[in-house]
Amino acid sequence: MKIAGIDFPGALLNALRDGELVVFAGAGVSMGEPAYLPSFKRLAKTIAKGTGKTLHCGDPIDDFLGKLQDEGVKVHERAAEALTRENLKAAELHRNLLRLYSDTEQVRIVTTNFDLLFEQAADDLFGSVPEVFRAPALPLGRQFKGIVHIHGTVNRHDEMVLTDADFGRAYLTEGWARRFLVELFSNFTILFVGYSHNDTIMTYLARALLGSEEGQRFALTGESDNDRDRWHLLGIDSIIYPQPSEGDHNALDEGVRRLAELIQRGTVDWHREITGIAGNPPPLD
Repeated sequence: MKIAGIDFPGALLNALRDGELVVFAGAGVSMGEPAYLPSFKRLAKTIAKGTGKTLHCGDPIDDFLGKLQDEGVKVHERAAEALTRENLKAAELHRNLLRLYSDTEQVRIVTTNFDLLFEQAADDLFGSVPEVFRAPALPLGRQFKGIVHIHGTVNRHDEMVLTDADFGRAYLTEGWARRFLVELFSNFTILFVGYSHNDTIMTYLARALLGSEEGQRFALTGESDNDRDRWHLLGIDSIIYPQPSEGDHNALDEGVRRLAELIQRGTVDWHREITGIAGNPPPLD
């Protein structure tokens, strides 16, 4: 179905209707107005300020942060400070992603973001907050509802997954993030929003699940995104939104808003719209 210039696949709409869709939100959701929070790369550069260390192009960010921590830099504390400020506000995209669900009991959102903007948006929208899970205390990936911060949150900064050692614990030695994601991908349809699927461990997971009995995965990507072949390689179908220029994501915001409006329509709304269409004369062409 084409909505606001975006062709949303039937499988995604069916999953949304059946309560089987999980929104997987990345840094891009919180980078726009009014929050303007940094990407993982910009966050790493902020953490490194004053240390004399520089993140070079192509350097693994988690490895860079791990080296800073080994040299005595309080990586997690600095990250939490960089992501926390007074009057931090959720974007309309946070609200519209939540509006894909009828109430707090139906919400299924997983995010790698450390901020609490989904919680803020949910409280504004529903008057209450869904159940919230923060790493490393994650639910079962096959039967959860609520908001899952798979890499932790700013209000428990010591548990944030930032460095190579953190990722090693989360996905390998302790494995709580890996277990959650394997079950998640196997049981639900996933919609990636504002997420770059280029970190090594997530790539391994996606490739390992190809050909298995996993659910379908989709990613909302702009026309200027040159990684569509990579998404396909990972078994993820791109849903393209119009993008007049690189960095312009207005069509993404509008498409999610219109999709949420469609999902929220009740019988009376449909009756009113169809009656209005039927009451007009046929077009001349």
